[in-house]
Amino acid sequence: MTFTTLNTFTSDILKIIRASEIASTEPTSKRQLEDWGHQYRALLLKRDLDKGKRPNPEYIQEIDHLKLSAIDETGDNQLTGLYKGKYIMRTDLEIPKTLDLNHKSGLTYIGTTDGNEILYITEARSKWQQYKKYTKSDVVCFQRGQYLYIVSDEPIEYISIRGIFEIPPEVGRFVNPITNQPYYNSDSKYPVPIHLIPVMKEMILEKELRIMMSTPSDDENDSQHEVTSNIRAE
Repeated sequence: MTFTTLNTFTSDILKIIRASEIASTEPTSKRQLEDWGHQYRALLLKRDLDKGKRPNPEYIQEIDHLKLSAIDETGDNQLTGLYKGKYIMRTDLEIPKTLDLNHKSGLTYIGTTDGNEILYITEARSKWQQYKKYTKSDVVCFQRGQYLYIVSDEPIEYISIRGIFEIPPEVGRFVNPITNQPYYNSDSKYPVPIHLIPVMKEMILEKELRIMMSTPSDDENDSQHEVTSNIRAE
């Protein structure tokens, strides 16, 4: 299966820079290219999703087995007093920041590790959940800062989340406790549809580095759409 990694993406752009006239006068680090890549990915995805479209699965990353701890262990007495008779749990780590979308949360799924979806609501709405006649026993989740809080009749140790995160490598901070492998590394698939890769390259080269180029056709039919021809520096 063909896909683009962050390493491949930045290496392709570095090859173009080295072939251009600015190579010797304006050195560009791989880290800078990664940052620009994240920024233009976020711009293109937000532009698409703010039109009300359903998220493309290629945008989404998953963190499974996200550890929770009981809230009383963190000393938040205000919450434990508000949700009497309930278990209040919080993610041990801050989750990566999601895209700031107009019409929906950047989180696309929250659930237990055995596949039961958890309702994501605002913190204000969660305070009234326990008084609802038919759904007061539903497990709910709200976000405060970059932490997720779960309110449930029973304790929950782990949850799974999926989302459209601003900086994809931040998912690499989380390690699967079963495989002991991070959920993202530099050789993982970069979460963007392959047809947007040449667009992102063009935006970085033309807007940030002022290198004008065009996108050649995929003569080798390998779906890479390499941006390499007609290069010149302005």
